[in-house]
Amino acid sequence: MTSTKKDIVKEVAAKTGFDLASVKEIVQTMFDAMCEGLSRDGNIEIRNFGIFKVKSTPERKARNPKTSEIITVPAKRHISFKPGQLMKERINAETPREER
Repeated sequence: MTSTKKDIVKEVAAKTGFDLASVKEIVQTMFDAMCEGLSRDGNIEIRNFGIFKVKSTPERKARNPKTSEIITVPAKRHISFKPGQLMKERINAETPREER
């Protein structure tokens, strides 16, 4: 099952005792700050959690499989995530869930 932002807000509110509206605003502000930091600095490191890093893919030539036409795929940026040691340990300590 996938956790959504709404699920995170509910869980944080339950653990902290704060109201849902306040927690929702705080979580959204954190996500906004992370997006802004990635676009400005190119990476975010959260100790014991992981590293978010913006990586660039250069422009390249590709072939359209239907027409065999060679096209140029523009350069783009994408985000990669490398989990921290503590996160790896916690994930591996959990019991594996059933595969779908």
